[in-house]
Amino acid sequence: MSDDPGPSSTPKLGLTKPAENFCRLCQLIMTVCSDLFRDILSHHIQPANLRRELDKNKNALLRVLRIPDHKKLLFPQSGAQSLSAKDMDLTLLYTLLRNICGIPKHQNGWGNTPKIGDISLAACIERIREEKNAIASHSNIGELDDNRFQDIWMKLQTDIVNIEKELIGGDMYERAAKVLFSCELTPKEARESAVDFNRLYGINDIFSAS
Repeated sequence: MSDDPGPSSTPKLGLTKPAENFCRLCQLIMTVCSDLFRDILSHHIQPANLRRELDKNKNALLRVLRIPDHKKLLFPQSGAQSLSAKDMDLTLLYTLLRNICGIPKHQNGWGNTPKIGDISLAACIERIREEKNAIASHSNIGELDDNRFQDIWMKLQTDIVNIEKELIGGDMYERAAKVLFSCELTPKEARESAVDFNRLYGINDIFSAS
C-alpha cells in the first residue's frame, strides 16, 4: 500500500503506549474485521436464508462448535428463531465461513497458516483469525510493543484490503482501519475495548482444527 500508517500522533490518555496499541487492535478486530466477516457471510448466504442454512447444516456445525454460547446462539432450545450476523463474534463467523459457505480452501488448507503470497479469500480469512489469536495471546497483560503492534496491524490491514477488493469493492473497510489507527481513544473507550475483547477472545482459538 502506498500510504502505510505511521506511528499515531494521538495525545496520550493515561495509558502506556503498549496498552494503547493493544486497545486499538482489540477495536480493529471487534469492529472492522468482524463487520468484514459479516459482509463475507452475507455475500455467500443471504441474510433471509441464514436460519435455513444453519438448520440444514446443524449436525455438521454441532460437531465443530466448542463454545456453549455459540451453540445456544445458533440453535436455541426454544427452537428456530430469527438470527443476524450482528449477533456473532469473529470466531463464530470464521467457523461459519469455513464450514457452510462453500469458500474454497487456501493452498495449505483451512486451519493452517497460509502460504506467503496466497491472497485467496480463504487465506485472508485465515490470517485474520491467526492475528486475532496473536492479540489474544497478549490479553493477560493487555500490552503490545510498537514493533509487534505495527506488524499485526499491517498484516490485518493488508488482508482487509485484499478481501475488500475481491469481494466487495471500494475501500470502506480500509478507510475505517486507517481512522482507527490514529483516532483519539478516550480512557473509557480504551478500557471497554480491552474488557470486551478479553471477554470474547482471551483464550486461544479452539476452532483452529475445525
